[in-house]
Amino acid sequence: MKTRFCAAKRFAAAAMAALTAMPLLCGCEESSKAPETPEEFHNAMVDRSVVSVGNTERIAKVFDRAAKGENITMAYIGGSITEGYSVGAQSPLCYVSLSAQNFQTDYMQGGTVNCQNNGLSGTPSILGNLRAPKELLSTDPDVIFIEFAVNDGGEYEYQTAYESLVRTCVEQENQPAVILLFTYMETGHTCQDNQQKIGEHYDLGMISVRDAIVPEMEAGRMVWDDYSDDDVHPNQAGHALVAEFIDRYFEKAAAVKKSEAYAVPEETLHPVLYLDTALWDATSLRFREGAWDMRSSNNHFPGGFTYVPGRENESLWFEVEAKDLFIVYKKAASNNYGMIGVYVNGALEAIVNGYGTNAWGGPAVDLVYEGETRQKLEVEIRLLDDQTEKAFEVFAIGTSGK
Repeated sequence: MKTRFCAAKRFAAAAMAALTAMPLLCGCEESSKAPETPEEFHNAMVDRSVVSVGNTERIAKVFDRAAKGENITMAYIGGSITEGYSVGAQSPLCYVSLSAQNFQTDYMQGGTVNCQNNGLSGTPSILGNLRAPKELLSTDPDVIFIEFAVNDGGEYEYQTAYESLVRTCVEQENQPAVILLFTYMETGHTCQDNQQKIGEHYDLGMISVRDAIVPEMEAGRMVWDDYSDDDVHPNQAGHALVAEFIDRYFEKAAAVKKSEAYAVPEETLHPVLYLDTALWDATSLRFREGAWDMRSSNNHFPGGFTYVPGRENESLWFEVEAKDLFIVYKKAASNNYGMIGVYVNGALEAIVNGYGTNAWGGPAVDLVYEGETRQKLEVEIRLLDDQTEKAFEVFAIGTSGK
């Protein structure tokens, strides 16, 4: 029989969580009594979600500012879970909105939490790393949550991009507190193990959906439907649960003695990172459009370029300074979408396919050129000779490298 978390049970669990957290907040030892009641099992589950509080020097400063009545900006970047799929983009029922509101209630003394949701459906940390400077970091957020555990793959390129994003965030001049959120799929897919190694290297706060809910499901006290109505996205109760995990992180971080000053590790885990990133489009590139229109079907990337089938296959040409070059483009499960060749300084560097068997028409991103140093790149993009009757959309151009 399925056991669902009703609202009353969740409120009871929250109350029990507050009570059981009191000894820790008072500096006393926590009870080692094994859980017996539903509320105690729920509280133990929420406790398990906190993998590590990490170095608390930066988050302690946030608590101090909140207590002084200053405003706080909390920013979240990730995929569709962060965006709010299943409860609505930017919805007050999304874990992003809920956790920010809970922080407002629990810690703010006169100031306001400014909640910044940078979730974008279907996107991995490779694109998140490119989006970060303009969309995530331009507001100088005080707290940053990173959620890409189900959108990333296990390949090296994802690990490198994820560390690149983490390092970019922790190196910000305003010294934000960075917290990693590891989400989980019903199939068991999560990149937590790889991403947790990065979090440990940078001594960051980390929160895990897997560590919290899988033992409950294995014990029969919970089923997947309690958390999600499909195979990945939290439903309303699931979003409330993730927000509760974040609340518990804040409780534990506030309860521990302030750490020594945080220092960004000199060494990186991966030898080559994609730092100093930027996204470019028709509003910022020096370009010739050729057979391409300056438009895009994606509202998030309105300044893109769309190839018009039937025209002569004139290249989209642009010039940019970079070490590495990325193409952000539309990938769709339609044979109407073809393949482009990407030429850098006259040489064919990559072929990018706009068709994907399981694609849904959202943004995809490919690394198409890696250089050794930053330099001027002359780039041409054109349909392959046998693909000129097909469509292609370039949403944006990504660059990295000093």
